[in-house]
Amino acid sequence: MSFEILKDLLATAEHATLVLTSDQKIAACNERARHLIAPELETLEGRALPDICTGRLLRFYNLVSSAMQSGDAVTNSELAMGDAACTMDVRRGDGFWVVRIRDVTEQLANLYKLRQAEAEKEEMWQLMMTALNGISVGIVVADAQGGIIYVNRFARKFIGDLMERSRLEDRASNMGLYEADGITLRAPHRQGIQRALKGETVMGERLVLRNELTERALNLHSNAAPFYDREGNIAGAVGWIYLLDKLDENAEPVRPEESAEIIDLMFRKNRE
Repeated sequence: MSFEILKDLLATAEHATLVLTSDQKIAACNERARHLIAPELETLEGRALPDICTGRLLRFYNLVSSAMQSGDAVTNSELAMGDAACTMDVRRGDGFWVVRIRDVTEQLANLYKLRQAEAEKEEMWQLMMTALNGISVGIVVADAQGGIIYVNRFARKFIGDLMERSRLEDRASNMGLYEADGITLRAPHRQGIQRALKGETVMGERLVLRNELTERALNLHSNAAPFYDREGNIAGAVGWIYLLDKLDENAEPVRPEESAEIIDLMFRKNRE
């Protein structure tokens, strides 16, 4: 194959590519390779590789030279080419050597941005969990199948882990969850989270919680709402309750908007 034809093929190559003779002269290269190695030169063809690979390109030259001397191929070797982060392959061809350089700077930058975003989301999540455990509102989060995946500290104070360990049909009896009359157990299909998982938003329903943990009947305001995945499907539901009874004389009254702010924060994280 003539070098003119080879140069035409290299021009369409996706990555920076050089063709070297056995005495380390550049027989052909594409524009991507020239830009990475010596953008100040108009052409690299005919030049000896060691003459132009000094300083910042010394590691590049040493890797290529070592491969050519040993006869062993180099695969996915990491190196810096100026400001570019690259990986390189060196392989023996038919009477020449082929060096292929992949500029992965953009990929690494995108990966870094992704990891940074994930770290920021994780930090936000931890802050949110701290907030959820610190407010005087009971928060319960369920997955799309109705399984309980989170109960905050305030809710645990009154229902413990009874809700998490119970089957759906047993939750009301295990928790002591009654309708506003304090006599009728809350039926499964009437429970806020189950309704939210079907797309309904439940706001301000009166309930009574009476179980062995509290040793008294508590009047509640019960609320629930669905949250969605990126495709718009219901990914789970959040239920939040606050007491209509004061827990003690010094307890601050619970503001309904306090729970709304927290739930909105959770929805925003889910949407992101």
